[in-house]
Amino acid sequence: MTSQFRKGVALLSLTVSALLVLSGCTKPLPNATVFSGSNSENRQATCWAFDAEELGAGDCAQDLIAQAATGDAVSVVSVFPGDTVGISVDPVVAETGWFVVLGNQRLTENPITSLYYRFTFPAAQEIPEEGVLLQIVASSGVGARGIWVFKLDQAR
Repeated sequence: MTSQFRKGVALLSLTVSALLVLSGCTKPLPNATVFSGSNSENRQATCWAFDAEELGAGDCAQDLIAQAATGDAVSVVSVFPGDTVGISVDPVVAETGWFVVLGNQRLTENPITSLYYRFTFPAAQEIPEEGVLLQIVASSGVGARGIWVFKLDQAR
């Protein structure tokens, strides 16, 4: 091998190593999973404040709510009326505290601090044909640190 070839291989190795190190620096967004029966959806937070206790006014929360109202960027879980719906979150979400909002109604008065929560999906006559939005809001009670949006669709 020539010394120029060795230098080229060494430079290539250094470049690949640097790229791997840099790609490892990206913080992953926390996940939430919504499931019922054999149906489940897992997604990363659509909005998450890494370096703050809550999302700021310029963050993506308002855009997310507008998208959710039109059905964009929403994971759909099919649920039979009366079935149990389970939600699991990453530990950082449980440490922050979180709420479940079904439609426009918060399901608990106080923040949930466990990794798992479940509730019974309402009867068919209580759910619109187009489904109902389920929001998971990471919050200790004031402001929001993160938001996930799912749609629960009545299985037929």
